[in-house]
Amino acid sequence: MGLIELLILLGLGVGTSKFISNSNRRKRLEAAFYQLLRKQDSYISLIQLVTISQVSSQEAKIFLDEQVRLLDGIPEVDDDGDTFYRFPRLKLPNAIVDDDW
Repeated sequence: MGLIELLILLGLGVGTSKFISNSNRRKRLEAAFYQLLRKQDSYISLIQLVTISQVSSQEAKIFLDEQVRLLDGIPEVDDDGDTFYRFPRLKLPNAIVDDDW
């Protein structure tokens, strides 16, 4: 009986660890995304998001695709062939802009 309980506890520990890790990556992605929206005038590239959030390009791509659907973003290709994502302009009240988040 002790071995089964140990295996259950190990499984719960691994599951909890994965959940916390995924949650932290998601928070980094969201923070980086909104920072880029503000500083890049709502024009974001995948490499920018990966660099700032420090997550894999695959995770960042999935996140960007979600945001495109949710926020009516538009993928665009520049003259160099690089893909950027244009989102509706972020219009903030002056009090929030001056606060520098």
